[in-house]
Parts: sequence; C-alpha cells; structure tokens
Amino acid sequence: MSGGTCRLLLAGASVLAVIGSQPALAQVAAQTAVLAPDAPAQGDGAQLEEIVVTAQKRSENLQSVPVSVTAFTANSLEARGVTSLLDVAGLAPSLSLPVQNGVVLPFLRGIGNSANNPGNEGSVAVYVDGVYFTRLSSGFFSLSNIERVEVLKGPQGTLFGRNASGGVVQIITQDPSHDFGGKAHIGYGNYNTLTGDLYMTTGLGDQAAIDLSVAGRRQGDGYGINRATGNRANYHDDFIVRSKLLIEPSDRTKIVLSGFYAYSNSSAQDSFVPGTSQGYQSAPFDRATPNAFYDVNSDIDPHSRQQTWGGSIKLKQDLGFAEFSSISAYLHDKEDLLFDLDNGPRADGYGQFPVSINQYTQEFQLANSARSGIQWILGLFYYNTTTKIDALNFQGRQFFPGDVLGDSDLNELRLGARQVAKSYAGFAQASAEVLPKVKLTAGLRYTKDDLRGTGSTAITLSNAQVASFPSAPGKYNDNKLTFRTAVDYQVADDAMIFGSFSRGYKSGVFNLLGFDPNATKPEVVDAYEIGLKSELFDRRLRFNISAFWYDIKNPQVQLLIGNVTVLANAQKARTRGVEFDGLVRVTNGLTIDFGATVLDSTYRRYLGAPDGPINLLPPYGSVNPLRSIDASGNRTPYGAKFTAHLGAQYNVQTSIGQITASADYNYNSGNYFEPNNFLRQPPYHMVNSQLTLKPNDSFSVSVWSRNIANEKILSYAGTQVGATGYPYIPAAPRTWGTTAGVNF
Repeated sequence: MSGGTCRLLLAGASVLAVIGSQPALAQVAAQTAVLAPDAPAQGDGAQLEEIVVTAQKRSENLQSVPVSVTAFTANSLEARGVTSLLDVAGLAPSLSLPVQNGVVLPFLRGIGNSANNPGNEGSVAVYVDGVYFTRLSSGFFSLSNIERVEVLKGPQGTLFGRNASGGVVQIITQDPSHDFGGKAHIGYGNYNTLTGDLYMTTGLGDQAAIDLSVAGRRQGDGYGINRATGNRANYHDDFIVRSKLLIEPSDRTKIVLSGFYAYSNSSAQDSFVPGTSQGYQSAPFDRATPNAFYDVNSDIDPHSRQQTWGGSIKLKQDLGFAEFSSISAYLHDKEDLLFDLDNGPRADGYGQFPVSINQYTQEFQLANSARSGIQWILGLFYYNTTTKIDALNFQGRQFFPGDVLGDSDLNELRLGARQVAKSYAGFAQASAEVLPKVKLTAGLRYTKDDLRGTGSTAITLSNAQVASFPSAPGKYNDNKLTFRTAVDYQVADDAMIFGSFSRGYKSGVFNLLGFDPNATKPEVVDAYEIGLKSELFDRRLRFNISAFWYDIKNPQVQLLIGNVTVLANAQKARTRGVEFDGLVRVTNGLTIDFGATVLDSTYRRYLGAPDGPINLLPPYGSVNPLRSIDASGNRTPYGAKFTAHLGAQYNVQTSIGQITASADYNYNSGNYFEPNNFLRQPPYHMVNSQLTLKPNDSFSVSVWSRNIANEKILSYAGTQVGATGYPYIPAAPRTWGTTAGVNF
C-alpha cells in the first residue's frame, strides 16, 4: 500500500482504539450479556433489540459479524413509511439505487455500473431469499412481506461470488406461518397515485403452511407531461404477486417452494438539459423549446415495460454434524422498450427494444453447527443465463441522409444479439478462535466463467432493398480466485474491532447493443477495512464505524455514443473513506438513528475517456464524433464526497390510540454521472415524514410526505454525443398522501 493508504488506515485505527478503550465499554461488559437470536432485550424496555443477519450465510448477531452491514427490519421500515425498498438508499448513506428505464442499478461506496444494457450485470449483487438476480426491475422492490434488508459493504467475492465486487443487497422475505393472519394497506397520493398491498398466511395441517403477498402502484398522472402529445411523462406503475409454500415433513427437514410474477411500466423518454437538444440531425435544425424539469417533448409516448416471473425450491436438511442446503431457482425476464430516436417532436423515427432473459441458478451449501468451536461452510454454485435482444429496431421516416448510402435512404436498422453466460464456482470459509477473544476468518472461492455471444445487423432501404451483416461470434473465458481474510477481537462483551482484506470481481461482458465480439475486461477490487462495532450505555446506543480503502483494476464504465450505451474499461480507480452509523433508544418511545459516509472515489488512471462537449453553432447539440480526454483524477459516478442521514421515530400512547411520528433527513453533497465529470447533481437535502394513528391493534391510518423540500434530483444524466443532446432522468418531486391499514 502507498503512504496515503497507511496514513488513512492508521488514522482510522487510532479512532477505533480510542473509542474501544473507553471505560464505558468495560462497564457495559460487566452489566450485560449476549442475547439469543431474535430475543428481545431484557431490562426496562428502553434497550435495543438484537438484529440477526445472514451476511456470512448463517444466522448471526449483526454486532458479531466482521463485515460492515447496515440492516433494516420490517418494523423499522414500516415506522418510516417506506413502501419501496428504493427508499432504503437514503437510510444507508453509502448506497445509491438509481433507476434507468425501470431497471435498478445499485452503487455502494462509489462502486457500481450505470449501464442498464441487457447482458450486463451490476457490480453490487442483489439477492432475494438467497437467489441471485441478474437484472431487477424497480417493481420487484415493492414487496409487502419483507422480513429484513441487509446491505453488505465491500467485496463479497468468497460467499457471494461474481459481480459482488462492490457489495451485496440482500432482501429476506417472511416464511409462511402455521397461524392464520395477515395485513393489508390501501393508499392514495398526489399525482393521482393509488397504492395497495396484501399479505396473508395460514397453516395447511401440522407440516405445511402457505402465504400470499401482493403489492401494486398505479400513478395516474406523471410528474411531468409530454408537450407534444399532452400525455403523462415520468411516471411509474408496478405490480407484484408472490407466494411461498412451507413444508416441514420432520423437525430436521425444511422445504420452501416460492413463485412470483412482477410487472413494471414506466416512462422511457429522457428529458434534456436545456440548450443541448434540438431533434435529430436533419434540416431544419430547429431548437427545441426548453421543457420544464419533469417534461418531455416527443412525437410518441415512449415506455419501458418489464415482466418477470420465476420460482425457487429451497431445501434445508439437518445432518447432525452440519446442515445441508440446496437452492434451485429459475427466472424469466421480458422487457419492451419504445423510445423516440430524434428525442423531439419531429416524426424522424423511433426505436423498439425487445429483450428476453432466462436465468437458472443452483447452489449447494454444507455448514457445520454454530455451536462448534470452528465454524465452516462449503459450497458449490452454478449459473446459466441466456440474454437475447430480438431486434433493436430503428425505423420511421428517412433518418439518415441519402448521400451516405447512395441513392437510397435508410428506413430501418435492426440489431440483434444473444449472449449465453455460464459460471461454475466452489467456495469455502472457516472461522476459529485462535487466541482468547481473537477470531480468524478465511475464505476462498474459485470461479470459472464462460460467455458466448453472437450478433447481427440488418438494414432496409427506402427502395425496399434489405441487407444483412452477421457479426463475428464472441468468446470469453476467465478463471478467478477471490478471497477474504478477517481478524476480529472482542474488546468487551458489547464491543468488537475487526480488520479485513478481501478481493471481489465483476465478470467481463459483451456489448449486445451493436454487438462487439470483444468482451470487456473483468473488474477486480482489492479492499482493506478496519472497523469497530459497539453497544454502549446498557445497550441503549449502537455505534459502528469503519475505514476502508479499495484499489480497483479495470473498472467497467458506461459510454453513451449516439443512442447506444456501450461498456468499456478504465485502467485504475481508488475508493477510500470513513463511515459510521448508529441507533440510540433515548426513551422507551423515542429512537434516533444516524449515519454518514466521507468518500474519496476517483479514477487513478483513465486515458481515452469519452467526452461530448456542446456545440453552440449549427448544427446545435453535442459534438459528434466524440473526443477523448484524460479522466485521471476525476471522480467516479455516484461517488458523493459526503452523505449523511438523521432519523427519529417517536411512539406515544394516547386516549385515541397509539401515535407514531417519524422523520428522516438525508444529505448528499452532489455527484457526477460520468467519468468526464461534466454533468453533476448539485447538493440536495431530502426530508421525509410520516404520522400514524393506531386506535387499536387491528387498524391504522397514516399521512406521509417525501421530498418535502421539493428538491430537483437527477436519477441519471449523460453527455451522449450527437444532436440528441444531454439526457437526464429525474427522481420523484414532492409527494404526499394517506394510507389506511388493517391487521387480521
């Protein structure tokens, strides 16, 4: 490591040592004991409850795991009025969850990938009930049976494998109960938005139980309008239904079968930075009238529609000396994207983008009893995904000048592509107490990736001539060894310090949009981290802090060339910082949570980065072709220098029932969207609140508001070249509404 690395880690170690040496820790150790999983804290009722996580693929206390984890229980999310897990990003300061055309693109501690290309996989892996999702629509985040959300920070290459170079987001849903019960909510908000959810569960005899979860949202009015058609723009509708069947033929065997269907429909037309867009490059070069922040100006109403369905079979068998687990899963994703080629009110042409994805995964695990002195886990993983672009279809009025192709104009351009990705992996991890109160954890994973890709191009001219040009097939093979080593020392019963060194990677991938047989290089992350986890003042305060340093080789980046998103590699990047989070139970009814991240995330070497500056003279728009710049030293996308969160929840019993008030404040110092650091989200303040009345245990009514300050926030922006200009996708403005609920 460099001298700067040593200085950062030594500084962090000094902070941790000072905190860990405080007399309060020794006093806490003498007064309290470790809680059993899921047991409420004992005492006067003002203590914090234990949170159980599965960050190491076994149930453990959040505070005893040598991994930086932010976890949210169902109760904490409900108290804040969080109906979409996309809102979790504000509660975990180093996490960003931008959405592009209905696809969620996670970023964590400055590591992520903003390309929503089919076939591409994010640098932050998303798991739902132990199943890896290659591509996740925003509609899937509206689940009504959430048990817990875990955000695992840093490379998780040993236990979670490929495409977890930045971390993992785990969504854990409830298993069915043998007791009949459930809950339902219905709500209405501004922009004519109707929401609803339902969860029911019941037993089926002594050895089985089943549940049903349904959630939906219909936004009748968009945040803006399409000025050319008068219809809604920047809207989002979604629906999801999910069911689980629990079978327990014996006290040693547990089987869970699950199935789901999700639908998402959203606006797909970008807005444009004023003065950068004036329609496609065909005369006359009329400047488009600048739109309002949430408006678009298109001769059609573009959309992004996604349907995802699938299921899984989970088996757990107690073998006495260990537990055997099997997770088999299949999912199918079908997408249809309709967009305006010229991005303006002229009828120059449009594009249609049908995509289908079939994914199958199989994982086997063998983990010994948690009561053993040495804890170990062994596993095998298989992944097989086929991604197909049936035809990226550009058509409409002649939108290429005739002198390019002789006497005929180009009426239609069809780009097809197919990628088959297979991955095989074996992994092992073990933890043991090597000295009194000192535990060593070590793990290895070997992964073999095999990708095959093909593509084709077909054109139709105005004279009805058709020409087809198949691309050369692409082949990509790679083997990777990822690892994790960690040492933790139990300073007191309620305080632990840890240090870790780990490696993660993101697999290479083909560009399927205009197929390129040369795959990108894999992204490799080496991470160093030290941290402290503590509970103070008779378990009324939970405080965790860590310092981290990531060296990134061949970070994968997004380029925008015309209307096509392309993946490429920078040479080197570095992410380093300090973050902390905490939770304090002030009284039996008042809880305050807080957290912050200070981040320095930059490209150490990036020669040949693309740039598309504005051309203020005819033809207006950004310069085409693009130019190359040296982006070394520039900040990475979504790598805000400082993010912070402060929240409070207060419960009070009154004569009319229990009242719960919650408020959350999030600050973001601003971030760039691309390596050229041209377009930037300015600093913003996000304030959310909810007030809930429960007259009894069966009924509740809430009023809520999000983005109270009505900040204008960009979910995405890009400096693509060509006269189509600089597109952006806005996040939601101020929203408010009311929700009624019933428990049964």
